[in-house]
Amino acid sequence: MRLVSRVYLPLTLLVSSVLAASATAQTYITAFADSQWSAQSGAFACSLAHEIAAFGSARLVRKAGSAEVLELKAKAQAFGEGTVRVEAVPPVWRTDAASNNLGQAQASGQSLKVSGAQIATITASLEQGTNVMFSGSNLRVGLAARNFSAAFANYKTCVKNLIPYTFEQLSRTQLSYAREADDLSSAAKTELDKIVRYMKADQKVLGIIIDAHSDKLPKPEESDALSQRQAEFVTSYLIEKGIAADQITTRWHGDKFPIANNQNKAGQAKNRRVTVRLESEQTRKEMEKKIAVIKEAEQKAAAEKAAKAATEQADPGINPAELEKLTEQQNLSSGKQPDIGLPR
Repeated sequence: MRLVSRVYLPLTLLVSSVLAASATAQTYITAFADSQWSAQSGAFACSLAHEIAAFGSARLVRKAGSAEVLELKAKAQAFGEGTVRVEAVPPVWRTDAASNNLGQAQASGQSLKVSGAQIATITASLEQGTNVMFSGSNLRVGLAARNFSAAFANYKTCVKNLIPYTFEQLSRTQLSYAREADDLSSAAKTELDKIVRYMKADQKVLGIIIDAHSDKLPKPEESDALSQRQAEFVTSYLIEKGIAADQITTRWHGDKFPIANNQNKAGQAKNRRVTVRLESEQTRKEMEKKIAVIKEAEQKAAAEKAAKAATEQADPGINPAELEKLTEQQNLSSGKQPDIGLPR
């Protein structure tokens, strides 16, 4: 009887190209039985994570207002600096499929990031059950395709429902209105709906400040009434959509703060506006700093004015009429000057 010695390489069942790998390249990929992908969903970020045995992790992330990024992160072993080859490598039992070049990626130390259209080619390969390998000069790291599809479906659902704007993008919204408007325009409601959706999702938003302005009308009270009406339209709409009244500060200013020339229609249209601002702890702190600077400047100006007034009171000086009178009293023969009470 002839004895046959069998050696089982743990990656042979997963990646056919491992056998062709350089003897000096260390290869990492999670075993078929252990491969897991987990999706996490949120209003402002979606992620898909995969643990790579003995190497680290892979993480696909999409944040509100940002581009999608796939990152491989090492715990210890690093790709180093340089270009890494990306390949779709079918399992050994897929005799009908061959390896496919998916391009290159740039590695930097213990991190490798992929962005743009290349992410779609990588996820498409994984959905088809094909592993993806990242090969550097001394390191090969693989993404195992097993259990990817279900988790990726959850991730795509999250991305579809992701709030597509950030706090910075909505922190200051300006709405325009027609002078004769008796309700909010559809465009204004669309912008306010964005604010409502965002505020309900982000607990860091502390409140909303509404400032309404008008163009110049014949009477100041008419301008005040016009801006008040628009401010109240906005406030009522936000409350109707579920924002608590005690989170809204409503103000109107008439024509006191124009941003354009009120002498033409274009300028008047610009001046008819409602500014809606979101408040967070950070914006409140920034406003407190600005107010403190203004108060300090006002106190300094007041102190300088008081000092100047005190100096003028101590030395009132001589006005032109008094000077002319004293000149007339001058003794030209002796050159003696009249006493005007100045210190000697």
